[in-house]
Amino acid sequence: MLLKGRNKYDMYRVMKSNIKLAPYLPETKTWSQETFLNMLNKYKSIVVKPNSGSLGRDVYFIYKKKTNYVIRVNKKRLVYPNVDAVCSYMKNIVGDKKFIIQKEIKLATIDNRRFDFRIIVQRRTRKKPWQVTGIIARRGGKGYKVTNRSRRGVALHLDVAMEKLNISGQAKTALVEEIKKVAIEASETLGKSFPKQRIFGVDIGMDQEGNLHIFELNRWPLLGGFKSLKDQSQYELIMKIKGKKKR
Repeated sequence: MLLKGRNKYDMYRVMKSNIKLAPYLPETKTWSQETFLNMLNKYKSIVVKPNSGSLGRDVYFIYKKKTNYVIRVNKKRLVYPNVDAVCSYMKNIVGDKKFIIQKEIKLATIDNRRFDFRIIVQRRTRKKPWQVTGIIARRGGKGYKVTNRSRRGVALHLDVAMEKLNISGQAKTALVEEIKKVAIEASETLGKSFPKQRIFGVDIGMDQEGNLHIFELNRWPLLGGFKSLKDQSQYELIMKIKGKKKR
């Protein structure tokens, strides 16, 4: 299945067809009010975001509580007394734009803030194998649910993140190997749909039980997080394989 652009749902469907990746993918649906209600009732906590969005913009976290409903977007926290009010709000947000609905994953935290991993996977040519050239952790900014640096997230060297998580030795080795394995499998799978693609930014979250979840793959990943680290070795390798001068 050949794809174009950054259609997140199409990329999800391609990855979902791979039985090795399916267990890592949170259930994702295209927006409709009926689907929204079904997903909210099923999971009690969901994420609604643009099908082709980036930089953590317009990402809505919706929770079903005992007596009300809560919507979180950026630093705003909106409380509604019933589901009809929530639907009315979200209907105005979505309009005629394309959004997707995803089960929310209860992410593990670093310094009491949510975090995820950004993995850069590259191939030198279309015929060369995919390889992981960089991994960082992205810790969310204060008051934000998303981890993007554009929303005041902070990039952490993987070793620093593991130390803060108190993960070391064989447990650390096993986790890093699983992250790499999943990122490469996802890139190989989507690489068939984007045959000219030579780089992916893979966003993987870790839940509070230590399980990994693929959130999405980015075809044009920003590299500012890698560049912000004191250790520039990953950034230099990424840029070398991209075939561009460091900048």
